[in-house]
Amino acid sequence: MLTYFLSSFSLKESSIVGSLNLVLSKVRSILRLLWGDPRFLVMSWLARFIAVREWVADRGGYQPPATIDTTVIQATVGARSLATSGQVAKLIQAHGYYVGFTLQNSILQDLLTFAETKPCYANRDPALPFYIKNKDQLEQSLGTQLLVAGYLDTHEACDAYQKLKTDPYLLDVASQYLNHSAIYMRGELAWGFPAPNTPAEKISTARVYHCDINDFKTIKFFFYLTEVGEGEGPHAYIKGTHRHRRFSHQWIGQGCAALDDEALVDIYGRDRVHVVTGPAGLGFAGDPYCLHKGGVPYQQPRLLLQLEFGIYPYRIWYF
Repeated sequence: MLTYFLSSFSLKESSIVGSLNLVLSKVRSILRLLWGDPRFLVMSWLARFIAVREWVADRGGYQPPATIDTTVIQATVGARSLATSGQVAKLIQAHGYYVGFTLQNSILQDLLTFAETKPCYANRDPALPFYIKNKDQLEQSLGTQLLVAGYLDTHEACDAYQKLKTDPYLLDVASQYLNHSAIYMRGELAWGFPAPNTPAEKISTARVYHCDINDFKTIKFFFYLTEVGEGEGPHAYIKGTHRHRRFSHQWIGQGCAALDDEALVDIYGRDRVHVVTGPAGLGFAGDPYCLHKGGVPYQQPRLLLQLEFGIYPYRIWYF
């Protein structure tokens, strides 16, 4: 009996400590956001709800230009022509994402040259710079396999990236989707490597279904800079979940990342899962509120470029 009592007490104590740690973590997060930008804190609570997101977007009044003269984006192989920015925006509004354009080869090559000749950072740690050609040596010295490596903000110095960041076609797609003049928020150039992932590591590297809330409404453009098949951790969307989602899933917002992938697929429908594979240079766009994930590579590394545009500027964000 005494053993049972002590065991029960120990379990309750452990549960209490766990709950307190969870509360403290939440308080620290709120204080960080409050200190960083109170407007972001308010937005992060309100923008989890679809009705609020669409209300803010509807209050805009963006007027697209009559023509777009220049762009570094082109149609995918086999397509008759590049879809208009308005057509792309409407398809993202309907489905949550759009797949169907590609980088000009000169832009792709410049980005690859940048990635090969500039240091990246192991697991996005500023204290661990290395050149991608030296990855194996770094893993040996660390005694562990790398999950990811990012270039932090150094990609901003790449001319090819700047051309994408200011590309009239991409800006107009973003602005028409947001119904506001799009504001550049941030971007990332990063490698994903084949390596075992724990559940916690999958969450921290966005390799589970999740949503991002960095403004009342945002749009992200992605470009594969290496060929991505099933074995290279392709991106995947659950179609329509930017406009149709259980209220409980809206309430927890980014907490959806803690839900089981298969459970989410069962709820929203396996037929609504779209896995994006394709050659180097393939581009796609999506509302990051739509449930999505990057897969875990198990064959070859994947090099991915992303850019995010929103409605309002903030001094802080979740990536």
